[in-house]
Amino acid sequence: MSKKIFISYNHQQGDWVKNNLLPCLRAGGADVRIDTERFRAGKEVVAQMDAEQDASDLSVLVLSPEYLASAMCRHEMQRALALNKFVGVLRADCAAPDEVKKTLYVDLRDDKAADKWDLLLAECDADLGAAAPDWLNARDEIVRRLRDDYSVNLVVPRLANNSKPKWRELLAHLQKDFFPEMGEVDLQRGVSSARHGLVNEMLLAYGASLPVPKEPDDLIVLARYFEQRPTPARLALTHFDMVVHRPDYEVNLFAALRHLMTEQRKLTLLIHSRAHFVELLPANHPLSSITNLITIELHGRP
Repeated sequence: MSKKIFISYNHQQGDWVKNNLLPCLRAGGADVRIDTERFRAGKEVVAQMDAEQDASDLSVLVLSPEYLASAMCRHEMQRALALNKFVGVLRADCAAPDEVKKTLYVDLRDDKAADKWDLLLAECDADLGAAAPDWLNARDEIVRRLRDDYSVNLVVPRLANNSKPKWRELLAHLQKDFFPEMGEVDLQRGVSSARHGLVNEMLLAYGASLPVPKEPDDLIVLARYFEQRPTPARLALTHFDMVVHRPDYEVNLFAALRHLMTEQRKLTLLIHSRAHFVELLPANHPLSSITNLITIELHGRP
């Protein structure tokens, strides 16, 4: 069962909590409770806060001068100390209470400190399968590139120790918090094993229940749908390594995708694979020489 984590913070640190702390904890498997999601209008705030904190297994205290100056935050901190269920996280220079320093106390003033992240995530029973700074860097780079209309190959290499970075959770985070319109097609699913099925899944990813004719007319429906969209589409293709086992996809499908990506500028792909994109396709393949595709690697723990 996931550990229930209560986040106690001042809203001056709200961006860091929302953009870094919350995604890492949730992707790592923790059940996070935070005021912006749990509190309900019409109910007394302190009572709601106390109830959420009491129902949690651990309070994460995000310490800063603003936090220590806030009566509400100090209330949460004192309750956490009394319950002896907390971990202190230093985000800015401040005089943390001795009671906090005597227990697990994580200095995260430097967000790139992987070892500090490890301590925090371990205490919260959360595991990203990768160093938190690497996971966050991959997230930030993907967001930047997709917003610039570049396609991205997210490479998650398989390691000998079977380390498994939380790439699925990363994708879910991207869809929820950055690109809610991004569709997704899993090439590992049986329904996408044939070209006709793949085309149908690509349309269904955007709620388009169009009749898909047999080949070669299936590609006409695919092209017309994306070309007629008022805005370009972002599409995640997961387990792209399967293309080497899918001769049914053949060259015409990829030529159509290339045209939508490079000529029409109507489609941007986020391609997940274990091997690099260029290693999965022949040198003369329509997709193998795409220039507006960036490779981003997410490595597990060595």
